[in-house]
Amino acid sequence: MLSKELLLPTPLKTLQILWKELLPSREFWLSIRNSLLHISAGFLFGTAAGILLAVLSAFHEVWRIFFWFPIKTIQSIPVASFVILVLLWISASRLAVVISFLMVLPIIYTHTLTGIGQMDSKLKEAALLFRVPVWKRLLFIDIPQVLPHVCSACSLAVGMAWKSGIAAEIIGLTRNSIGNQLYQAKIYLLTPELFAWTIIIILLSIGCEWLVRLTARQLSHL
Repeated sequence: MLSKELLLPTPLKTLQILWKELLPSREFWLSIRNSLLHISAGFLFGTAAGILLAVLSAFHEVWRIFFWFPIKTIQSIPVASFVILVLLWISASRLAVVISFLMVLPIIYTHTLTGIGQMDSKLKEAALLFRVPVWKRLLFIDIPQVLPHVCSACSLAVGMAWKSGIAAEIIGLTRNSIGNQLYQAKIYLLTPELFAWTIIIILLSIGCEWLVRLTARQLSHL
């Protein structure tokens, strides 16, 4: 007969493993640091690239047509397929950065482009009529209208970055990462550790999303 804890450990057992075995371990903190840095880097690069490409697409129809197929392709291809393809060209240590970047990019691009398309044309006409300087128009008219769309996209993209980044670490067997710890726990049937690491991923994802929301709130009050 299989032990009950092998199939579904109790919350108390999971917390005990987390408190007594994982938290005191140097490997635990090293894995969290590496995964956090890689996924955060992918998120930031994806956000910056998504905004830049959306701005280009909004003001030049040629760019919108040019980017349409790559963005749709990225949205359609499963994460696992991307991981296998990317592993042909880069090392596993950079895998989470690239995969997180690819998953975040279309979300930010689409929402930002939508936000730019929904800007109030009357405000733009008034700014042109009163000859408002370009930098003032960007700072006080354009950015405040697009910012809510970007913030909404960032909030959604954070969770996607963590899901895809951890999946990439599991498939790529990235050393000293949360994904690798999950894989090892699964291989050796360490179910309490598996649940403990899952809790850590949830907390990190929620923490990053809270930080993004806080940053967005601060930017909206500038």
